[in-house]
Amino acid sequence: MSLFFSTFRNTLTGIPTSILPYVYLSQISYEKALNLQKLLVRRRFENKNSSDLLLLLQHPPTFTTGRRDIGKTTNDEAYLRKLGAEYFETLRGGQTTFHGPGQLVGYPILDLRNFKLSVRCYVAAIEHVIINTCNAYGIVASTTKNTGVWVGDDKICAIGIQVQRFITSHGFALNCNTDLNWFDHIIPCGLEDKKMTSLTNEYAKEGKKTIITVEQVIPTLCQHFGYVFGRPLKPLKDVNNESDRALMQILDEFLMI
Repeated sequence: MSLFFSTFRNTLTGIPTSILPYVYLSQISYEKALNLQKLLVRRRFENKNSSDLLLLLQHPPTFTTGRRDIGKTTNDEAYLRKLGAEYFETLRGGQTTFHGPGQLVGYPILDLRNFKLSVRCYVAAIEHVIINTCNAYGIVASTTKNTGVWVGDDKICAIGIQVQRFITSHGFALNCNTDLNWFDHIIPCGLEDKKMTSLTNEYAKEGKKTIITVEQVIPTLCQHFGYVFGRPLKPLKDVNNESDRALMQILDEFLMI
């Protein structure tokens, strides 16, 4: 156990344990997910008693870039759209990456004050969730001087967050059985000499033909998310309190639009 993780777990001592709801939205467009995050973050600003929530989902083929590249990628955008993918500039950290089917995307909408976390510690906590999830599949993952989570010299999970008035949005993208060929069209996260990998790809390197799907990974990731953040996760539909029922209604109405 790393020094960071020991310190982080100690910060949770004395914090009342409560359920952290999550919802899996299957595949939705990046634009719709972005608007949903904005809605949920705004709700947190307006109602301090509203619940934390972990959004889990997949996107159709989409390239996104972070705030440092806004307005600098006009030529890239035209090229990437011709491939049949969507393209969005965002306010998250990080540079250009790909989202698509077979990738488990997580957007935690959390109030960091509930966890007594700095932004740096929050990112490190997300990294530990992903590392533990990979380890559960027998895949040794780690962090490096570069952002995200790595298996050897290959990146398996991108992390890019936004924090506004202590409320988090955006998050992580863990490659489960993603078509890695999409990454050949960009320099993922601005790292020219690095490649991407996935859980399924790592199994294939060992001669295993097992395909590890997003749906298979969700229970494992939720277990480790709950452990790292000190709050057990439960599907939103199964959480029975007024705040979470209201949250479920908001999601249902939004997804019908």
